[in-house]
Amino acid sequence: MKSFGYYVIRGLLFPLSHLPLGFHRAFSRFAGWLMHSVFHYRRDVVMINLSRSFPDKKYDELDSICRMAYRRIATIFCEAIWFGAATPGKLKKARIAEIDNPELLNSFIDKGKSVFVLTSHCGNWELLGGYKSYARTQALSIPENDICVVYKELSSRAWDQFMFRNRLAPIADKTHYDGLVESFHIMRYAYRNKDVPKIYNFINDQSPYSESSKVKVNDFMHQTTYSMNGAPALAKLFGTALVYLNMKVNDNGSYTMHFTTIAEDASLMEVKDMLDAYYGLLQKDLEEQPWNYLWTHKRWKI
Repeated sequence: MKSFGYYVIRGLLFPLSHLPLGFHRAFSRFAGWLMHSVFHYRRDVVMINLSRSFPDKKYDELDSICRMAYRRIATIFCEAIWFGAATPGKLKKARIAEIDNPELLNSFIDKGKSVFVLTSHCGNWELLGGYKSYARTQALSIPENDICVVYKELSSRAWDQFMFRNRLAPIADKTHYDGLVESFHIMRYAYRNKDVPKIYNFINDQSPYSESSKVKVNDFMHQTTYSMNGAPALAKLFGTALVYLNMKVNDNGSYTMHFTTIAEDASLMEVKDMLDAYYGLLQKDLEEQPWNYLWTHKRWKI
């Protein structure tokens, strides 16, 4: 049952969702400026994260990255509002994203193998799961109901319900889609579907939720880093393929999604080795587009 707060949020934002995507991206410049220069939203956290992650960069360069990072955060929020009235056809027409190597996913699916995708807070992570609605060089040989997104429930029930609905925007058959799986239930879901080739998408760069899931990995962005082990541990248990997803931001604001294999059979690889490979690939992406990340997140909790 939807909460009262959900209807308030939807009532306020739904009219805005009908405005063109170009409007939302243009408004994000102003919204990003407000967050950075007026409200100073977590600006100290961002600058500390950036200075420790890029020790060789001077203050002026870090300040420029900081400003661009706030615009990126605002863009994600504005695009999330636009998703409220989006449909698969509208997403395809807008060419919001392109998958440039879908054949990698197909190579595993065609062998009857599930794929665990490890991604991060780069690009727009709210786009996960809608692969069928994005431009691609080859058709995906998997039904949309078998493309799953693992998410963590938000503390606000109203916002959680609002975002849950928006995440269904790329799905053609929303009534029968059950691929949005809360992280607490993913073990049961994966076991129930262990004989069905599926694509599971995990955002894996958060701080560990508990001591039991905590793994120390090779230094990430020049800092001592602990990672949660859930997704790689499940991949190892079920013997799935494990791949990394990079979501690059293009000059026109669209996204290019590219997959890199970490393990063809995760049961043959140690969890820490999988995590080291994941963070190594993520660091390479951040060095290329340092502003393309959620730097407001207190990632390096010890």
